Amino acid sequence: MRLNIPKRFSAAASLAAAFAVFGASVPALAQSPGTATSGGWEANDDDFLLLEAKVKRYRLNGEIRGYQTDRGVCFDFADIIQSFDIPVRLDKKSRRATGWLFAEDQTFTIDRASNTVQNVNGAEKLANGDIYDTPEGWCIDSKVLSRWFGVTLKPDLMNAAIRIEDGDDLPFIAAIERKSRAARLRPKRATFDLSKLDQAEMPYRSWRTPSVDAVVSVGVDVRPNRATQLERRYELFSSGEVAGASFDARLASDRQGVPDSLRLRAYKIDPEGGMLGPLDAKIVALGDVETPTASLTGQTAVGRGAYVSNRPPGRGGSFSTTTLRGTLPAGWDAELYRNGQLLAYQGDRADGRYEFIDVELLFGQNALEVVLYGPQGQIRRERTSLPVGLQSIAPGEFQYWAGIVEQDRDLIDLRDRIQDPMTGWRGGIGLERGFDQRTMGSFGLQSIVLGGVRRNYAEASVLRSVGPMLVELSAAQEFGRGRAYMGKALGKIGKINFQADTLWVDGGFESELVSSKRKSEHSFTLESSLKLGKITIPVQAGVAHSAERDGTKVTEVSGRASISGRNFALTTELSHVQTDGIRIGPNDGTRLRLLANTRVAGVRLRGEADFKLSGREKGFRTASLVAEKSLNGFSDLAVRVDHDATVDRTSGEIAYVRQFEDFSLSSGLTAGTDGSFGGRVSLNFSFGPNPTGGGIRFSRSKLARTGQASVTVFRDDNGDGRRSAGEQVLENVGVEAGFRTTESITNSNGQTVVDGLKPYVPVVVGIDEASLDDPFLAAGSAGVVVTPRPGVAAQIELAVTPTGEVEGMLHSVSDVPRGGVRLELVNAKGAVAAQIASEFDGFFLFDRVPYGTYRLQVLSDDADILDVRQSLSQPFTIGREMDIKRFGVVRMRPAAAEIALSQ
Repeated sequence: MRLNIPKRFSAAASLAAAFAVFGASVPALAQSPGTATSGGWEANDDDFLLLEAKVKRYRLNGEIRGYQTDRGVCFDFADIIQSFDIPVRLDKKSRRATGWLFAEDQTFTIDRASNTVQNVNGAEKLANGDIYDTPEGWCIDSKVLSRWFGVTLKPDLMNAAIRIEDGDDLPFIAAIERKSRAARLRPKRATFDLSKLDQAEMPYRSWRTPSVDAVVSVGVDVRPNRATQLERRYELFSSGEVAGASFDARLASDRQGVPDSLRLRAYKIDPEGGMLGPLDAKIVALGDVETPTASLTGQTAVGRGAYVSNRPPGRGGSFSTTTLRGTLPAGWDAELYRNGQLLAYQGDRADGRYEFIDVELLFGQNALEVVLYGPQGQIRRERTSLPVGLQSIAPGEFQYWAGIVEQDRDLIDLRDRIQDPMTGWRGGIGLERGFDQRTMGSFGLQSIVLGGVRRNYAEASVLRSVGPMLVELSAAQEFGRGRAYMGKALGKIGKINFQADTLWVDGGFESELVSSKRKSEHSFTLESSLKLGKITIPVQAGVAHSAERDGTKVTEVSGRASISGRNFALTTELSHVQTDGIRIGPNDGTRLRLLANTRVAGVRLRGEADFKLSGREKGFRTASLVAEKSLNGFSDLAVRVDHDATVDRTSGEIAYVRQFEDFSLSSGLTAGTDGSFGGRVSLNFSFGPNPTGGGIRFSRSKLARTGQASVTVFRDDNGDGRRSAGEQVLENVGVEAGFRTTESITNSNGQTVVDGLKPYVPVVVGIDEASLDDPFLAAGSAGVVVTPRPGVAAQIELAVTPTGEVEGMLHSVSDVPRGGVRLELVNAKGAVAAQIASEFDGFFLFDRVPYGTYRLQVLSDDADILDVRQSLSQPFTIGREMDIKRFGVVRMRPAAAEIALSQ
């Protein structure tokens, strides 16, 4: 039996602490036994108890004194007030306790003189045995106190504890929960050295059954003067493994349900590299692949072909811009945000992709988020973080890429489409090398078909960090034609981001990124944020000037401002284009564009409007508005209205979506002012292998596009971190991934699955300790690092262990108690398991220490300051045989002794 009785407790000291908190009003009332409230029992040392209050896995401050009585157990009321942080005052003279319980309108009064107690539920008489007079003060029966407080205070004498049940909404418990959540958000959680944590092994296999994301829809489309069309569409996206590599496939139909597009890709991505022998590749792909963009020649391209690179996964091609591509299911829209600022919107495209090209990046961190909105209210988010600053290529490091694709052609052409004669096969290579911490150089060759003509290029650039600025100088040669030169500067001065670009074209140079008409182009942009009270307003202003070979000059002045808050985002873009020369530009004039996203009374509103304020086709052009309302936790209603003033047409749609555990079902009706109308019903679901019980599982989560972790939680009784024979699994334990708490709770087999993990981004999967009801259990480690792959599940085990304590008295080299010294427990793997500081008198206590083997040491910084040895003990084990390690006096030793011992 384990009793958690504090070793340093004395009744006199505790009583003094109680008086210090409550002043002289804390009574030690002596009343003869046998009164209306004392009953026939009298306090004695044999019945004395010293208890700790516990709720879930938390331990409240302070110990609570009590007694075993003839009716059960009573608790000292002054200790209860202190531990529960209740604003109640005990008055010795008036023999009253007054205040309120957990809310200011829940007044509470005990009047010993009139023998009554009154709270928000009314007044009642105190019965014999409700309150006992003890040497410490008032000792109130546990059942009576539970009734007054509205919670269950359950004595646990085996563990010297008071367990609080049914009180999740009480203020002091909510405060503990808030502090716990805040502790889990501390920056130190982000400083984990992932290499020191356990790594989930996930070798490629010859076959892993794929997961599949499916969308199936049936609809009818009625338009004037046209036959009624019955639409049958489906889209399937799958991810799995075959022949030791990952693969994905996308099959989509046309409106009649006939297979229309099939894209296939086999690939391997290993952030650690090592593939293809001396190539040390990190990415190898065959099938429908994508190549990166250059600075002056070829832009990013998609098509059937091959790609290989040792560049880090997710790295863009240009330091100042990036291109975001992804799957955009039929009928979906996409919004682009940068650092919370709404930048762009894109509607449904026929090719099933979204594409935001040349997204401007700022100096520093760029948090990019693409939000996808489904036609029936679905929302999907895809996040990317791109830092712009000192280059990631270390001095002497070499990176490359090489690819060849047939542009805009799928690997398998189901419809035998006519190939665009203006495009064709293209290929290229790129080489990059870091020269020093601030300088990087690159060289590339590309061959592309542009306008039906094959063109070959060589390109070189140098990127240099100069103070708070990055400067890039690039030059490109088109073989047999001309040259282009470009300079870029991107930086930040104070709170102002700036970007300057210049381009000069010589001869007949032409590429995908440089028009055949362009002679020169220059631009300058400033971006910053303005404070308006508590609102931050990102603003941007820019000017661009270009000259064409026929003498035409174009000047554009633009500005953008955004306002965002907790429930809204508004972006306003204003631009003016002026053309001087032999012709008038089609975009001349002033244009205003508005993008908005807000929430009003629980309704999410998204809108876009486009106005031409001057120039050709002056006036209102297009607008769209979408309203979405969550009806409950599982149903959503959406209404969309679009108006195109150029054709004088307004259309609308109302849609309803219902989320089930394994799928979602949506329906919608559309109508237009031209007499058209229609309806659609869609089924969205994913299915794949069930990693916890075999067979197939269905889910409304996107299993094929994200990674999964199959987790088994067990009780590690011997503290070795591995599940041994006889160690039981634990149910109802929560599992978290990274900094987010999931909805994954273990079942009766101790298993659960964490879905939605971002592919190829390492994440720590661990125990949510707030879900452990037993306060003497703790997570056996910080977690296991998983590097997810789409469509497949990593298999991991997480240990929950019983806990013990480590205590002692720290003395200095001169054998004087030493307080304020930071101490660490280091586990058998060399990782720091816990850290505390010794108290003023040298006492230290590590509580809730998971079973295992540890060493006690001084934090290295403190050891250097004090000039003492870091190590304080030999390895010791906390386990069943010894769950409390008492060191007694631990004396620090001078650092010179450590040197002598090492010699």
